[in-house]
Amino acid sequence: MYGSIMAQATVHLPADLLAAARARAVRENKSLSAWLGALIGAATGAGWPDDFAALLRSGHGDIVEPDDPPPGNIDVFP
Repeated sequence: MYGSIMAQATVHLPADLLAAARARAVRENKSLSAWLGALIGAATGAGWPDDFAALLRSGHGDIVEPDDPPPGNIDVFP
């Protein structure tokens, strides 16, 4: 999601907060690291918006169409 190079961080949490975070990660079928990474990504605005690919597929929204779009016979998003 954020690239292939993973950095390591140490996070100190109170035991009750850590338990709650682990429980949420399990409910969302994620590792604690993946859950924390998604939470931090959302909080910092890192990454693409969830609806970005759908916006590109629909051709609607605030994306400016290029002057020279690809030919219509090219399937850009299979």
